[in-house]
Amino acid sequence: MKPIQLLALVCASLLWVSPVHAHGDEAHGGAESAAAPATTSPVNNSGEAQELSNGASGDAHASGGHDEASGETANVNEEGFVGVLKRLHPATVHFPIALFLMAALAELFVGKRREASLEPAVRVLIYGGAGGAVIAAIFGWIHTGLWFGGDTAMQLHRWNGMLIAVLGLVLAALAYRRPESRTMLRIALVSMAVLILAQGFLGGELAHGQNHLGLSWL
Repeated sequence: MKPIQLLALVCASLLWVSPVHAHGDEAHGGAESAAAPATTSPVNNSGEAQELSNGASGDAHASGGHDEASGETANVNEEGFVGVLKRLHPATVHFPIALFLMAALAELFVGKRREASLEPAVRVLIYGGAGGAVIAAIFGWIHTGLWFGGDTAMQLHRWNGMLIAVLGLVLAALAYRRPESRTMLRIALVSMAVLILAQGFLGGELAHGQNHLGLSWL
């Protein structure tokens, strides 16, 4: 036999023997595992199968993890932006409250002391209050969405807020016209002050619960 043929034969023998040894170890392990069910419970086998299934599903989720994570990030960003808009309603209501009440107080000085120099300040306060009331009403609807449900306090708060916005625009129109008689303007300002005080109470009822002031006679 030539050396080249002998070398080929040795290589072929090694290729044939190596798998036999490898599978032989597995067969040995298999023989031990085959003997094991006689002393172990079928629950273990099912548990091992479940672990294998969980591992496979984990790999499947891992393969699509990037897409799911990117989708969740987009949803979180969108929800975060919408959430910020919804949470702006309590902040916007302070402007019309302060401006309209200060306008009523300034008009009181105008009527009592004939302070004509305060009339421009009253107009500016009314303009700012009207704009703030409209913005607060808009953010109120953003806060709840197009939802018309709720209890009595919620219904009164919703529609009283709309009434404040409308009355604010009426006040702005009256202040812009600068009528010689300020009677209608003053009646509207007093009405606005009453509506704002009631709105503040209703907002407290919604935020802090029924009878949040602790007044037993209410």
